[in-house]
Amino acid sequence: MKVIEDKRKYVFEKLMNPDQQIHLYKKFARVQARPGIVGEKIATILRDGHAEVDPLHPEVVGEGEWVITNPGGEQYKVSAEKFKARYDVENGPGADGKYAPKGKPIVAMQIHEDIAIMVPWGENRSLIPQKLRAGSFLNITDIDSIYGIGEQEFYDTYAKCDENGIFEDKELRIAFGQEAANEDTNANE
Repeated sequence: MKVIEDKRKYVFEKLMNPDQQIHLYKKFARVQARPGIVGEKIATILRDGHAEVDPLHPEVVGEGEWVITNPGGEQYKVSAEKFKARYDVENGPGADGKYAPKGKPIVAMQIHEDIAIMVPWGENRSLIPQKLRAGSFLNITDIDSIYGIGEQEFYDTYAKCDENGIFEDKELRIAFGQEAANEDTNANE
């Protein structure tokens, strides 16, 4: 596994390759969420059992943080501010007990090799390696805060969209009430 010390340099080098593609994606998956318990330890384990981060260095929940569980069972923590920005907290969970996403599009690129990138996770927020397998995605929306998402977890939660967050997939556009928005956008062109 190739250890990447400088994530920005790695991304820029990959983007110099004309075959490397980046796309806009938006989260569509509804998630389970609950207020975390201060001191609770959360290990990010993917559906297939792959530990992205060494289980000996789990995330530790702090005051006011939420624990998110994606459709495949992957868990992670977010601050209350990020939770409110990314999910429909105002309307609460739906009948299925899950929260709908409301975030903006992200910029992501798929990687084609096994890598480990340094991320500020774990109990002391020290830099520890996030182990990503070929096929995983890097969220490069904020070049100073690059992180990885496992391939299956990515496809279970994100779909391609345009710069306005309108999904390419017609069924998702209908499910999210975007058909009218998409028609209005096309009418204005």
